[in-house]
Amino acid sequence: MRRLFVPLLLLFCVALSANEALEPMLTSQTRVLSAPDRIIVRFANVAAQRAVQQMGYPVLRTIPRLGYAVLKVPYGQVDESIAQLKTQGLVREAYPDRAYRLAYVPNDPLVPNQWNLFRMNVPSAWDITQGSPDVVVAVLDTGVDYLHPELAPNVWRNPREIPDNGNDDDGNGFVDDDLGWDFAYGDRDPMDDHGHGTACAGIIAAAGDNGYQMAGIAYRCRIMCVKIGLSNGYSYDSMFAPGVVYAADMGAKVQSISYFSDDLTPLLRAAVDYAWSKGCLVVAAAGNFDEPFPIYPAGYDKAVAVAATTTADRKASFSNHGTWVDVSAPGVGITATTLGGGYTDRFAGTSAATPNAAGVTALLWSLQPNAPVQQIRSALEYASVPLNDPVAGAFTSYGRVDAWRALNLLLALSPWYPITPTIHWVSPHRVPATGGTVTIFGRGFGWEPGSVHLQAGQMLTLAVRPVPRPKPSVQVLEWSDSRIVVQIPPGASSGWLQVEGRGRKSGRFWLTVGSANARFATAPSDVGIVGRYGQGAQVTGGYVELLEADGKVLVARPRTDNSKTIDLKLLVRGLDKNSVQSITCEYLRQYLGLAGDPVESVQLYDFSTGSYPYGAWVEVFRAQAGNHAGQTLEFSLPAPAGRWVSYEGDLFVRIVVNTGNADARLLIDRLWFLWQ
Repeated sequence: MRRLFVPLLLLFCVALSANEALEPMLTSQTRVLSAPDRIIVRFANVAAQRAVQQMGYPVLRTIPRLGYAVLKVPYGQVDESIAQLKTQGLVREAYPDRAYRLAYVPNDPLVPNQWNLFRMNVPSAWDITQGSPDVVVAVLDTGVDYLHPELAPNVWRNPREIPDNGNDDDGNGFVDDDLGWDFAYGDRDPMDDHGHGTACAGIIAAAGDNGYQMAGIAYRCRIMCVKIGLSNGYSYDSMFAPGVVYAADMGAKVQSISYFSDDLTPLLRAAVDYAWSKGCLVVAAAGNFDEPFPIYPAGYDKAVAVAATTTADRKASFSNHGTWVDVSAPGVGITATTLGGGYTDRFAGTSAATPNAAGVTALLWSLQPNAPVQQIRSALEYASVPLNDPVAGAFTSYGRVDAWRALNLLLALSPWYPITPTIHWVSPHRVPATGGTVTIFGRGFGWEPGSVHLQAGQMLTLAVRPVPRPKPSVQVLEWSDSRIVVQIPPGASSGWLQVEGRGRKSGRFWLTVGSANARFATAPSDVGIVGRYGQGAQVTGGYVELLEADGKVLVARPRTDNSKTIDLKLLVRGLDKNSVQSITCEYLRQYLGLAGDPVESVQLYDFSTGSYPYGAWVEVFRAQAGNHAGQTLEFSLPAPAGRWVSYEGDLFVRIVVNTGNADARLLIDRLWFLWQ
């Protein structure tokens, strides 16, 4: 039963409005799925904050660690309120209060079966550690049924808070937060009123050796109840980000987050970065659309993105995929706890995969509680088992989580552990002679910053072919284990990019430096196809095949059902939404085995019509599919160019054609997007 508490005034977080449970809606102009009556702002100054409140915009919540506040605005007037405050110079930043959805498939009655434990080698890991009560995993979800007999023994309790005395004993801004906090409704009771969070908590740390029906992965660890989801399943930035901050501040070492949204927000990114800075690892669901397009918070550099696998160690048909996804974990038919003391064996989705990965992460921290967050993440990822799915290929950067391998690797890890860096893609792969910013994406780069010079055991080199006069050095702007951003200086020459770390070098990647008038150029980093599960569609090849017109081609085959359609989805990364002025496409392809005279449609997602997928795909090129075989087609995207670019700098691309023949094929030898 839900505990009844007297409403209390909070210093850090006040209850949101009585309308907090309203369904999200699309904003009128920007088409973002968000709260209909709240916005996120960063005030220009203290005087501006007073002025905004005098205008009738009450402050519902402040997030002082991150410098943001939540404002109440008239219902349905989100975009209009943001425009007014920006026009008057009262805010430095203002955004809709973006909505997040659960990444799960509903459950059914229990048939005991914990195959996930054996697939991830957890029983062998238990010979090393079953978890530690000093390691706390925060479940940021719809709440947790803390009275469930499998969960009650492992529920975290705030040791510095005296319950029910009406005081903020530990001075953290939350009165009587002895069991965690409810950021959805702004009270002290994080009881689950949906069921999703309870399932995730059981996967992580249902008590073991207690005579009940299941055991969590880290069954001696503690669960921190952080409720960020409403009873309808939705969460918002104004609930989500404070929950991330709270969990990090209260000592959680892992955050399990089975929520996702369509695009990044500065507030949530700041919260995830804050957690990382506190030594807390965010583990998040990669989403359930079988697409290569990134979702958030999983897509942030400082979060671990988790895809879902089946009992056969294959990608779950619904799971998102791509080089941006870090690991995978079991996510189909998972045994979990349910509300009221029950169980299910049908919990599924990347929602189920995420607590599996989070549970293994908790075991790692139980083995080495003082390890830095970078070392824990490296052990989790580097020890994953590579999977090459017969349908999807390599669908994550590292592979499927393995608890026993990860624990043993953690014991061996050192700054010079011999992991060979791997480059997945570089964008742009061509820059003008005036220089520019280049993103190198891969794995195993290490977490210590590097540069063109030997620094902290890391080195990024720009060699030249052949060896001419010395060139200006490359400046490293950002460095993480999977992503390096460098500034190519004016005057550089074409040459090899190579990442060196811990005494090992990556493969070389050729970077072209063109004339001063040359455009930046890149190829799609990730590829997917609609209808490959049950409808026969297939795609082989990807970034390497699309990069050069060298006869190595990406091959797409149509659905074998009545549609006979090829529907490719491609992700292009590395642009800058704020600076791009024009975008063109160069496309070299041919079709084989077409029936009739079908039309090919190249479409891009228009982010000005709404955040994905609530806006529109727009056709930017149309031609008879059988024409122009072996010719390089070139077409420009309609202005303004920024409409096609997400806030993260991505293009979402589709190529659609009804081939009329199940044996038809599309061969793409090169696909470039060029911009200035």
